[in-house]
Amino acid sequence: MPRFLPPIKSTQHRVAAIALYRALLSRCSSAPLTDDERVPLRNAIRNKFRRNRKLSSPYLLGLSFKAGYEALDYLDEVSNGDSTSAGILSHLIAGLSHSLTRTPRPRTVPQPSIPKERLAFLPPERAVLNVRPYAQTSGPRHVPMIASANGVPFLRLTKPQPPALSRMLRQRLETKQRMFDTKVMLANWWLPVAKQEDDWDALIRVEAKRRVEGDDDRLKWVDAIRLSEKENKETHERDQMKEMEITSKMQRIVDLETELALKEGRTIIRGRKNRPLKVVKPKS
Repeated sequence: MPRFLPPIKSTQHRVAAIALYRALLSRCSSAPLTDDERVPLRNAIRNKFRRNRKLSSPYLLGLSFKAGYEALDYLDEVSNGDSTSAGILSHLIAGLSHSLTRTPRPRTVPQPSIPKERLAFLPPERAVLNVRPYAQTSGPRHVPMIASANGVPFLRLTKPQPPALSRMLRQRLETKQRMFDTKVMLANWWLPVAKQEDDWDALIRVEAKRRVEGDDDRLKWVDAIRLSEKENKETHERDQMKEMEITSKMQRIVDLETELALKEGRTIIRGRKNRPLKVVKPKS
């Protein structure tokens, strides 16, 4: 076993310890002992293994394994009818302390914490863009900042970031990524496939030297892909317009909050406190 590896993390050590533990409990159940001897011995085995499960000293581990194997030999000899070993074992059991022979406490399994119910979205009366700026605050006014998460604007209000805001950003980013992946697939995969299908249809018409029933030269595979690209582009443009409108609302909130904070005599620091990018002080 490597010296840098704790015994509890070593596979060989764990296999040997578990095998010895199971052998001792098995022999304890099958040996011809009285109930007054079997129960204390069984409890002592369980308690001793539980106490020594985190031992890392090779010397103490060697003593523990030696004692376990000696006890296993005594139990085997008692099972074979050796009266001398039975007397020694009875003497050893009688000398065990009460802390070893008492019933081990059952292990308590930690109950999983019930997550708090999270709102899918804030109601309109609590939406930040609808309630800000506050006319009055109970404490110092904190002016929010406009931030961007890969192009998704949001107001940074507090730290740590609220779970609802994190969920909204994650969903928006997944939607943007899905739209981009669709654009790439349409342009680099489906459009070349559609062109090949149109070439194949044209070749079939030439070879057949007649119009195939249900065929229409005006209907092409490429047109369907172009339509999908157009719809994807329009959706992207609508999202961009919506983000621009939201950014304008956010900037208006920041400006109004800044104006109110300056009227209340607050100094506004943009950036880090030790390395500010901009400091706005109220007019004296």
